[in-house]
Amino acid sequence: MVIRDGSILVAHPVHCDREHSRAVVYITESNAISTVGVALNKLSSYDMREFMDQKGLEWHGDRSVHIGGVYNPHALIMLHDSYWYSSNTMQVTRNYSISSDSTMLEKMEMGNTPDWYKLFIGCTAWSANELEFELRNRKPRWLFIPNPSDELVQCNSNDMWARAVDEYSQVVFSNYI
Repeated sequence: MVIRDGSILVAHPVHCDREHSRAVVYITESNAISTVGVALNKLSSYDMREFMDQKGLEWHGDRSVHIGGVYNPHALIMLHDSYWYSSNTMQVTRNYSISSDSTMLEKMEMGNTPDWYKLFIGCTAWSANELEFELRNRKPRWLFIPNPSDELVQCNSNDMWARAVDEYSQVVFSNYI
């Protein structure tokens, strides 16, 4: 199994640990050193407007911020459509990119926003081969979707885990037909 940028991990309904219960993680980068992603469906109590006020910027966009993971908890990361860019933007797939810089906030304050985006604090990460080992385990903690639909990536956080399990089931079923 090859983990590629843009893949999705879905917390296993039975074998996943409590920390990642019902998590849906979008892989933003996978290489020989590590695999990094953001939890798409873990909303925080953090309010983007309050954060922007502290920086002296006005915010008129989506106020919700997601908890991307426990690593680098002070980093603000934005997953967005690939048609938009900032000074520190990395393309993940043909449809999605990530950005993390102060320029993105200034652009967004001026009304230059992506058509679709989600904001995250922190990220999730695994060392080299750690995730592959977890996925090959007899009782894996994660289900793997190599090519998730845009509908899954962009769906409501509350419905995402159930939708991801359904999409995973369709992928598995289609492999047997």
